[in-house]
Amino acid sequence: MSADIPPKCCPSCKRLGEWPGRLCPACKPAPVAAPDGPLQPGIYADVPAHTYHADPSAPSLSASIAKIMCNRSPLHAWERHPRLNPDYRPAQESKFDRGTAAHALLLEGSDRCAVIDADSWRTNAAKDERDAARAEGRVPLLAHEHEEACEMVEAIREQLYGLEVEPPLFTGGAAEQTLVWDERGVRCRARLDWLRDDRQTIDDLKTTAGSAHPGEWSRRRMWDMGADIQARFYVRGVRALTGREPAFRFVVAETCSPYAISCVSLSPSAVALADAKIDHALELWKRCLERDEWPGYPAEVAYAEPPAWELERLFDMREQVPA
Repeated sequence: MSADIPPKCCPSCKRLGEWPGRLCPACKPAPVAAPDGPLQPGIYADVPAHTYHADPSAPSLSASIAKIMCNRSPLHAWERHPRLNPDYRPAQESKFDRGTAAHALLLEGSDRCAVIDADSWRTNAAKDERDAARAEGRVPLLAHEHEEACEMVEAIREQLYGLEVEPPLFTGGAAEQTLVWDERGVRCRARLDWLRDDRQTIDDLKTTAGSAHPGEWSRRRMWDMGADIQARFYVRGVRALTGREPAFRFVVAETCSPYAISCVSLSPSAVALADAKIDHALELWKRCLERDEWPGYPAEVAYAEPPAWELERLFDMREQVPA
């Protein structure tokens, strides 16, 4: 927030009120209800997760499919797309994922989870309650799993207050908003962890069983999971629909105590690289969709080149030979 705006003023109209750092009711965008049919370009506040993942707007390109187009092949993208593959079945993770549970609790509240009063999923009664919760779009948790997730969420919240970030993370907005837009003749969609009402920032929670140290996470893990593509894809969606270019912040949280967190954004060079990847994915997706051709890996023989570290290992071996 700029220094000349009083802390209780609306950042847009400067009207005083009890909305520190947030848009006042008059300036806050009204939520758009999702229509019954296919989604047209816009920002929607009430699209259920299962509806979004089934692709409610033609065969559209999402960040996850764009990652597959860049890192694997169009054939893999076809396989993973709910509107293209007639045999597509969404994966149901049976094992407890503390990160997924904490994500739901932190961003969407306790109503997003269903606590099952059982020690395990072995009984038919527990399995029935689990399946019923999933059918309602909720995350089923055993009682002890819920306790672990709540512990993690509380630790994350305490650390968020200590981060020197402006505007504060996960404030002044809403979780899980769905974006639909057209770019370069391609229908695109995204589901954002957190979008501020003033469209100033997008915040995204990432959990990791490894290190959340910003240098460590951004050195390898961020690139392996295609998080750079996700960040820029979401920003481009907001820009296409509002004309504003929000900042994108990752909050990376460890899934083991003390649940340490860090905040990571893309550098200008990382932004340029991610944009180039997305441009490639858009063009490749459009061509494959128009021709209904989804090639896999190259058909010709590929010749492996030795990496630098393998050459260095040979040099080290030679150094060890006695004179």
